[in-house]
This record gives sequence, C-alpha cells and structure tokens, in this order.
Amino acid sequence: MGHRQRLDAVQSGAGDVRPVSFGFRRELTAVPVIAVLVGLFACVCVCQPATAQSRPNDQAFTNAAVTTGLTITRDACAVFEARETATWIELDGQGECLRYYSAGLRPAPSPNPIVAAWIHGDIMGSKPHQIGHQEGLNVTAMIEQERALSERFGVPFIFLARPGAYGSSGRFWDLRHTPREAALMNAHLDALKIRYRITAWSLGGHSAGGTLTAEFLARRTDLRCAVLSSGASAYRAYLEAHDAKARLARPDTWFDPYESLDRIPRDPIRRIFVIGDPRETNVLFRTQRLYFDGLAHRGHAAWLVPLERAPAPRHHNLVDFGESATGMCAKGAATDAIIAALRAMPDQPKRVSN
Repeated sequence: MGHRQRLDAVQSGAGDVRPVSFGFRRELTAVPVIAVLVGLFACVCVCQPATAQSRPNDQAFTNAAVTTGLTITRDACAVFEARETATWIELDGQGECLRYYSAGLRPAPSPNPIVAAWIHGDIMGSKPHQIGHQEGLNVTAMIEQERALSERFGVPFIFLARPGAYGSSGRFWDLRHTPREAALMNAHLDALKIRYRITAWSLGGHSAGGTLTAEFLARRTDLRCAVLSSGASAYRAYLEAHDAKARLARPDTWFDPYESLDRIPRDPIRRIFVIGDPRETNVLFRTQRLYFDGLAHRGHAAWLVPLERAPAPRHHNLVDFGESATGMCAKGAATDAIIAALRAMPDQPKRVSN
C-alpha cells in the first residue's frame, strides 16, 4: 500500500496544503399532511443566519490519501487548529489530527448550550480500493454544508471526520470500526466540548457513524439526542448476518454497542431515534431493530423509524433523514413533529458526503 502521505506544513493565504417511551415500541403510522407542514413551517421560522466558525480554504480530499493513509505533523495540525478545522488528539502516546467542519458556533467566551454533530459512515467498501463519498469535496464545501444545516435548523452544526477520512490523519482501512477509532472520536467530542463550551450534543451518525453514536450512548452523559441512520448498532449481529468469520474471530478488533446497552445511563431528557429502511441489504433492518428492542427493554426513550426512502440497490443511504432528525432534535422539536417531517421528505438523493 505504500507509505502514508505526510503533511508537514500549510501555506498561508489560500491555505493549500503541501507535503514537506421510555422504551416506546412504536410502529409509526401516517401523520396528517397539515401536521407535517406546520412542523416544517415552525422549523423554518425559527432558523436564524449563522456565520461559519471554521475558516475555509481550498484543501481538497483525495482517494489516494485514503488508500495510503495520511500523516499530519503536530505543527501542521496546529495550523488547522488555528483555522478551527482540526483537533490534535493523543492516545496511548500516538497523536492524530482529527478534522471537523463547523458553522453557527458562538465564539468563546460565549457558551454553546447544544450543538448538532454528525459522524459520517464508511468511505470505502469491503476492499481498500473501493473508495467513495469524499472525492471532489474540499474544506470549503464541507463548511458550506454545515452552514446550510445550521441556518436550516437554527443550531450550530459540526461535521466530524473520522480517522483517515475527509482530511483527518490515519489510514481509514486500518482504523475503521476499531476500539481505537471509538476512543479517538470520543476524545474529539471532549476536546470540542471544552474549546467551544458546549453543554450538550445532538449527535447523529450514518452507518458506521451510527455505530459510533450508539457506542457513545454508553460512554457519555451529555447526549441530549442520538440519531442512528442505518447504523450497525448491533455489530456482532451485523457481522454474523454477513458471515464475516474472520472478523468475528477477532473481537478485540471491533466494538459492539449492543453489548454496551447495560451501561447506558438513564436520562429522562435524552431522545434516541433509530432510522432505517426495512429493505436494507447492508445493515439488515432486523439488526437495527435488535438494538432498538434492547433500548426499549431497558426503559430508554427510543423511537424506531422505518423509512422506505433509501435508494436501490442496497437501500442503505438515509443521510439526509439522519441529519434532519439530528438538527430538529437539537432545536427541541417535538418527537411527533420530527417523525412527521422525516416522513414528508423526498427520497434520498445521491450525494457525495455521507
């Protein structure tokens, strides 16, 4: 695979980078169209323009960097940190530069009572060369994406880049789904919480990002909302459904949020949405339901939201729906209004970011 690409310095100016219920078990029914329209109108009315916190540049994401892995030095990461697009995280003596792209945050010393954050899904398939989603995007495009979400929902919005993806250091193929990835991302949330004086998160994630979000329910007490979009939240069951014998034989290389259910703290304010397409062929809907059933059995406020809106052939991509639920929940929209709005949305279109 070759060596990681290395970033040692960052150019000023344009910023181009160069190497040197409580347990509600709800089968949702139709909602009157007027209720949907009222909910959407209310959301639009409260939205206020927000200024991007992260500062844009033209740094582009490439699939080549994903294949080889990306090394970012501490000094180079410090420049990204100054532009408010990165956090340096050290774990077990090894540092990684984890990127984020934000809009709508109040600058210090003002607090941010709640922030919506999104953890993306995998950017590659079952082989290291099967890479998609990020090619053609750049830092400016990601910040603009978060600006649009922040203005739409009237809350700060952050896109959290996993190790090895969307400009973060690391090799994605080696780190995805691992305990180290979960620890790094959890530490990233902690660091951002301190930097921006964030009180609570509305945290959403798609696919493997949903797996991480589910895992963080057992690790954090500051999640006001958790949204799982096609998430492999019962990870062992996901592996078994795909007969992944080699991975199942190495449980030290992955984590399973289903096995962490008993460690999720009780919180009468927190809401959890499990969103999936029953026709799903990747993260089978029955495995998503298994995790939801575990939440419901333990008395957590959780809603299962089946939506036949993901595109063929896998019926997996529900990113727009997950982002919308994350933003509306952060804004404090009623649960019925959130579900109605999701049901009123058009089918998931093609998109590059996930």
